[in-house]
Amino acid sequence: MIGPVGASWAVEALIASSLLMVMVLLLRGPVRRAFGAHVAYALWALPVLRLALPPLSAPWRDETVASFHAAAVEPVLRAAEPITVLLAAPPMQADPVTGWTWVVPLIGLLWLIGAGGFFVWHAIAHRRFCARMLASVGQRIELDGVSVIESDAASGPLAFGIMRRYVAFPRDFAERYEPEERDLALAHEMGHHERGDLIANWIALAVLALHWFNPIAWQAFRAFRADQEIANDARVLAGMNPMRRHTYACAIVKAAHPALYGSVAATCHLNTIDDLKGRLRVLTTQRISKLRLASGGVVIAALTLGGLGLTASGSAAAERVRSGVEKATGVDIAALVPPPVPA
Repeated sequence: MIGPVGASWAVEALIASSLLMVMVLLLRGPVRRAFGAHVAYALWALPVLRLALPPLSAPWRDETVASFHAAAVEPVLRAAEPITVLLAAPPMQADPVTGWTWVVPLIGLLWLIGAGGFFVWHAIAHRRFCARMLASVGQRIELDGVSVIESDAASGPLAFGIMRRYVAFPRDFAERYEPEERDLALAHEMGHHERGDLIANWIALAVLALHWFNPIAWQAFRAFRADQEIANDARVLAGMNPMRRHTYACAIVKAAHPALYGSVAATCHLNTIDDLKGRLRVLTTQRISKLRLASGGVVIAALTLGGLGLTASGSAAAERVRSGVEKATGVDIAALVPPPVPA
């Protein structure tokens, strides 16, 4: 069972990762225009790293606090005991605190049930999705360890599978797409496997499960998937001439289709007109120089160190954020965490 320290860290981690999601949502557009789609996509590692970051270890701070408490605080408390008894508030003031003790475990239980249920539901849905894709397979070829298949269940090109990797195309793929468009569509879907995008999707889904109640996380997840597609487009487009870019744009438009049920952990599909516009806009973006890419890497490193350092549990900035949240909500996070049951 999560103790007071773990519960406090979990609350801080969820708040801090939400703040980092907001930061990435605000920066992704300018960063993409300045340094390219790959750098903008890399920004989404920040919330994930924050959730994986343990509290800052500061034994010197703990020792200092303990020494100060023993040397200064405890004598004062002992000297003030009679006064404390005389001026003690009525016992009724302790009732609200006692009443809150059952709320925190209940909220934690609901959060865990929601997170676990969310992830399990999507895992089952994805398993069924893969089964549908593989139920009616036509032509199959092996390419670099990936099974390229034709499936009646596929409405457009898509990649799925981690242990056993697949790229699925619809049955009428050869009729709907020109030969060059087919090659570009295959290169795009193979790129998702080569870049590890499907593994990243499962990690993002796990983060979304932890934030299942958080509208910011849902918006961030959609933006993450869109940035993933744009970054993969940029990889395929690298070094292409205008004619090939036009052909690629035609393939994108033909492949545009809503996300299939259960495909949340597969590669991203176009769900809105804005998604389509965003991907087509990459086709007109000038090539990013190596110097600007290197500069983007420096920016990412600085944002990572700064963002994680400012929001890390135990840092002064994190304490200020926590104090601000407590002041805005009127809830003492530390007080709401029930003390451990004595052995």
